[in-house]
Amino acid sequence: MLKRPSRFQRFWRWCQINPVLAVIGFLFVSIFMLCSFGLAVAAFIPSGVSQATATPTATLAISTPTSTPTAKPTHSATHTATLTPTRQAQPTRQPTHTPAPTPQPTHCAAVNNNPWCYDFNPGSLIYNPPDTFCDYFACVSTFWTATSGYVVECVNGEYSHSGGVHGACSRDGGVMRPLYSH
Repeated sequence: MLKRPSRFQRFWRWCQINPVLAVIGFLFVSIFMLCSFGLAVAAFIPSGVSQATATPTATLAISTPTSTPTAKPTHSATHTATLTPTRQAQPTRQPTHTPAPTPQPTHCAAVNNNPWCYDFNPGSLIYNPPDTFCDYFACVSTFWTATSGYVVECVNGEYSHSGGVHGACSRDGGVMRPLYSH
């Protein structure tokens, strides 16, 4: 009875059958490992810090002959560190924030002095009026519930949100004209 091949044996057989894919995979894994190792090493190297280099200097103690016994000449080496000047990084200049200009109020001939300059001169129909629309205009009772059209003025002076729909302003004398935005 034959033993089932191990994972390594199956992998080796696959590499022999698909040599191009095996080489590409090997190169990919190798490059990934090298990049990972390089990033790990780079993380431990401090950037912008000057490293001090030590230069050895030798000093020699010489004694003069005297009648009393003296110590033997000694030779000692001392190391002094000298700093190599490095170029310091200049702080990057932060972009200055220019405040947005305050919009100047436009003087428009708006109906009821509304802040959106809505009027009756042809322009864009208003399908989505702002929430405070009824603060400036007299709205019909169904203004916010019947919202399938555009804003129109009814004959009685109230405003409806059902312009273009059959039966708009039917309880208010009919549609007089649409309201436009610019």
